[in-house]
This record gives sequence, C-alpha cells and structure tokens, in this order.
Amino acid sequence: TMKKIILLLSLLSSSTIIYSQETEFKFVKEGFTDFVITQCEGKTQSELYKKALDWVSVTFKNPKEVIKAQIENDYIRIEGSSKNLVCFNAMGKSCNTAKYNIEISFKDGKYKFDVINNIEYLYEAGWAEIRLDKTELYYNKKGEIRSAYKYFPEIADYFNNLNFELKEFLISDKIPSKKSDW
Repeated sequence: TMKKIILLLSLLSSSTIIYSQETEFKFVKEGFTDFVITQCEGKTQSELYKKALDWVSVTFKNPKEVIKAQIENDYIRIEGSSKNLVCFNAMGKSCNTAKYNIEISFKDGKYKFDVINNIEYLYEAGWAEIRLDKTELYYNKKGEIRSAYKYFPEIADYFNNLNFELKEFLISDKIPSKKSDW
C-alpha cells in the first residue's frame, strides 16, 4: 500500500505540472513553452483587446502589415521580425534576421500570449526554421545544449521581454504617443 500511495502522489504531482499555467517561456530540451497566461486584474476582455492593438501600433514599425488576423475582443495574430532573435555560436555570436508569429487572446482579467509555428530565419541560402516543436534537436545526449545553438535559450528571453512590455502597456493607464516633442 505504501507503493500505491507513492505512485498516486507522483501521478498527482506530474499531472499538476502538465496543466499548470505557465507564466514565462522556456527553451529547454523537453520543449519550448506552448504559451503563457498573464494576469491583468480589473481589465475587461475588450479593454485588453483595444489596448493590445495600441501596443502593436506603438511597438511595431508597420503595424498594419504585422497584424495577420484579428477578431474583435477575441484575439490578434502578429507576424513580427527581429535582427537578434536567432543567434548561432559560430566563431563568436552571429545573429540572423528572423520572423515569428504570436497570437494574443483575451479574457476578462487575463490574456494568453502564444508563439505559434516555428521561427524562420534568413541565411545565405534563404529561409530556414528553428523547430520550437522539436527543441531536443539542439541538445546532445547528455541533455546539454549543443555549442552551435548555445544562444537558443535566449529565444525564450526575447518572448518573455516582449510579453513583459505588452503587460506593462496593458496595465498602465497612459497611452504613449509616438512623439511628444512636436
């Protein structure tokens, strides 16, 4: 019976890990975090949606081009790009221009920030992918990240920072204008 209790406890603890809501992205051998949920107490679904559209306008150079889909008060899908999202360790740190897709969904008091699909990056021969759905490709048998990919965990930092900026924008009452000194 002691074995059964231990088994039951281990099953319960592992199932809570699977269903617990993530609050930050991680790039580990076991995978890239599927999505994160961020709390915004006291904000309605429609307030969050409208303010997130403002954030896109302030954050991205061509907001109309980066919004790939939207359903009012429900979600926004964005295709962003960055010059320093994907970096390789090849005779030092070298970074490639990359494209990514995020979907931000809204409910009262919270939103879901979801990196959808894989990340595409530009190199001499064209576009290639970072497989967020198969991160184990970038690790060796010992579970250590391979030397060429040592900067890949920073991909999680990039999205955590972007999500932090979004949250700060959503919970602030200010609407920043692009230029205040005109």
